[in-house]
Amino acid sequence: MKPFIRQLKRMLSNTGIYHRLRASRIHDLYWKIRDQKWIVSRDKEVEFYRNLLVGLRDDDLIFDVGANEGFKTDVFLRLGARIVAVEPDEKNQTILQAKFVKLRIAPKPVVIVGKAVSDKNTVETMWIDGDGSAVNTLSQKWANTLRQDKARHKYGHCGLDFATRKSVQATTLEELINEYGLPVFIKIDVEGYELNVIRGLGRPVPYLSFELNLPEFRAEGLQCVELLRKLAADGTFNYAVDCEHGLALGQWLTADSFRQVLEGCTEGCVEVFWRA
Repeated sequence: MKPFIRQLKRMLSNTGIYHRLRASRIHDLYWKIRDQKWIVSRDKEVEFYRNLLVGLRDDDLIFDVGANEGFKTDVFLRLGARIVAVEPDEKNQTILQAKFVKLRIAPKPVVIVGKAVSDKNTVETMWIDGDGSAVNTLSQKWANTLRQDKARHKYGHCGLDFATRKSVQATTLEELINEYGLPVFIKIDVEGYELNVIRGLGRPVPYLSFELNLPEFRAEGLQCVELLRKLAADGTFNYAVDCEHGLALGQWLTADSFRQVLEGCTEGCVEVFWRA
């Protein structure tokens, strides 16, 4: 039975139908019958962002930078937002198209940008763990870290050898804003390249988040905080270890106070949030 299911999944994946089903009510019904944990986890994330993004209205714009297969894109759609999903991996671009655009009678309000994001419009090198891998990265430092310590990242990878690399076109946050408009929220998850992405932002936005792998990228995280402070001197910060469990701090902190928190943080990975 299992070989048949794997073969069926492969066939549906090749046509895009499998990925379309994953973003459908049929998929929700399947998991409600089999195991509700996945649905509960997603719904907790939806509620987390609903509480975080105070003032978000239907059709407000969100940038999902490092969209991967579109889990967060799906979460943001459930808030009523329009999404610009930015993803350089070609396999993931195909999955995003199948999920949200091509195989729908009424496409979702998602624009898929098949580029990386950096601090300038240029061609960058992407280190490849595998097609569609969640840890394909523009950061050679992160690729080297994972190659040397494979236990550092347990899920969503293809072996962590990074034996190949490819050239990808990069854009900047400013160019995306000029083309699509000012977003209410920018989510950045680009596997160690977050500092370069934030360097390409020249104005404040209401909300922004970036992934931070610790302790390897502590210095880069502190630089991100400083760059955001320069964009909005009165901006405040918080972080989450797991969005399902809410923000880690009881109150939002100034840049100076938050720097102290980051300097002493012992978590392996956090998501930093900024309110301008």
